[in-house]
Amino acid sequence: MMTRARMMIAVTGAFLSASSFWMSLPLIAVALRARGVSDFWVGVISGLPWAGLLAVSPFIPWMIRRHGLQRTVLAGMAMSTFVFIGFASTDSVAAWSVLFVFQGCTLALRWAAMDTWINGAVPDESRGRLIGLYELLASGSMAAGPACLVFIGSDGRAPFLICAITAAAASLMLLCAGRETAVPVRASIRLPAWRIWNIERPAFIGITLVGLIEACNLSLLPLFSLGSGAPPRRAALFVVMVQAGAAAGAVLFGFLADKFSRRAILAGTGIVTILAPLLLPSLSASWLAWPLLAAWGLAQGGLFTLGMVMLGARFQGLSLAPAVALAMAVYTLGGIIGPPCIGSLMAAFGPLGLPYGLAAISLIAVGLASCFEIFGTHVVMARIYHGERLL
Repeated sequence: MMTRARMMIAVTGAFLSASSFWMSLPLIAVALRARGVSDFWVGVISGLPWAGLLAVSPFIPWMIRRHGLQRTVLAGMAMSTFVFIGFASTDSVAAWSVLFVFQGCTLALRWAAMDTWINGAVPDESRGRLIGLYELLASGSMAAGPACLVFIGSDGRAPFLICAITAAAASLMLLCAGRETAVPVRASIRLPAWRIWNIERPAFIGITLVGLIEACNLSLLPLFSLGSGAPPRRAALFVVMVQAGAAAGAVLFGFLADKFSRRAILAGTGIVTILAPLLLPSLSASWLAWPLLAAWGLAQGGLFTLGMVMLGARFQGLSLAPAVALAMAVYTLGGIIGPPCIGSLMAAFGPLGLPYGLAAISLIAVGLASCFEIFGTHVVMARIYHGERLL
């Protein structure tokens, strides 16, 4: 097990590294717009990191088995540092597009390996609390990175160089944390993605749903609010309230997961993702919208954290890495698929297409997860190597 001090150093390094990535997304968008790139192509280029993430995710378990968790994370951080230096060294939009694809690859290495490291290092009796705190920091990096642009600006090469320095500092912190404790096994059991999915389908469905809802809320919730007659400031605060709730939900439900049935809590948070958007149209203009949005965000943060906790409890050792990589992939796929689908509903039915569309998708997802939980059979492997339960 990783000591508490080493874990804090590693998590702080992961926070800095993630903050530099989230800082780069609005930074690149603003810089491209300043160079006269159309909004359409800004959107296309902004999606390239996710294409890079999906492209490299199948190879991450192999890298972890071959090089270890720390070296995989460090490889991602080092690549990210050089990518930022590349952004600062050229003004070519084509070069930036290629670099953005590599930036997604670096995110995949850092995300999957770091989540595997942390999830595998915590004891099961406190897994929910510690994973919840870790996910809180991960959510905080999504706000901290863009917030830094308020102070450092978005002009010139300096912001890119600051991102590079931040990624390099994160690498140094990870080196100080030391290597992970090796897990002795006689053989590595390599499961295909479909088998991993079948073993813990409710958790993966919940993670996919969160990726879809969060992407839609970040991009389309302000449009719903504006379409309902709200001023721009209120529309922006809708997103802030949901994301703040999601960050709080990671901690709250992480603590609850150590005391109560994780599957019951997973079902409860899933039900909230159905009811909250159904109530939103009737409450969006009143003060009741704020507690409703907070509850919706709490459910999203809890759904994701519980999914990761369940994966950490089910998969251990070398089997955890491909499970985390698959979780990362399905979360990203949900984020890619969601906005175009819900955007199409909004184009056809107006602002109400967002809440009712998300409620319908949540109903389908929760229904499928419930059916798998009730009628499906979990694939449990009883092979034990040196006392380690792999699945």
